[in-house]
Amino acid sequence: MYVGGYDLGDATAELTRNTTSGALGFDLFATASRVENTWALNGRFGYYLSPRLAIEGGVRYGKPVYSVELSGDAEDAPDITAEEELDQYVFTGSVLWHFGPAASPRTRVVPFVFGGAGYLRELHEGQELVETGVEYHAGAGVKYWFGGARRRFGLRGDAGVSFRDGGFDPEEKVRPVLTAGASVVYLF
Repeated sequence: MYVGGYDLGDATAELTRNTTSGALGFDLFATASRVENTWALNGRFGYYLSPRLAIEGGVRYGKPVYSVELSGDAEDAPDITAEEELDQYVFTGSVLWHFGPAASPRTRVVPFVFGGAGYLRELHEGQELVETGVEYHAGAGVKYWFGGARRRFGLRGDAGVSFRDGGFDPEEKVRPVLTAGASVVYLF
């Protein structure tokens, strides 16, 4: 699964000048933070409540890189980028609506939409600090089934957006993250 990156914003390290001088703050250096795009492993189990409605639970694991670009140093130090690799887990629950009877042996191609929520857990490099949050997601996809047997293999492709609230984010804002995935599926 592909998980898009997102900007965490810019900040300036500012020193306070002597208050009697009346001068404004002194900018020491500037930062620009970002969580980079990553590839992740994703596994799901689902259950059909009806021929068109299903629920599923899953877990996704990825290792995105958190990077901070340091620039504009007041003492003319060279610009550098500091990086840290995060261990990211997302435990999800979703509801899927299929635009056709997804479990029917006569159906080969079945488009669907999905939505749900999850628990976000991120560990810093060295796993010494844990950040948690919630995740909401929605998207669409298609399943393609091989053969007409009751139990069969297929392919699934989907794309969506994940809204994250919490986790590793210095500004504590809701961040939209694009996702896309492809997988092999099996119908029991």
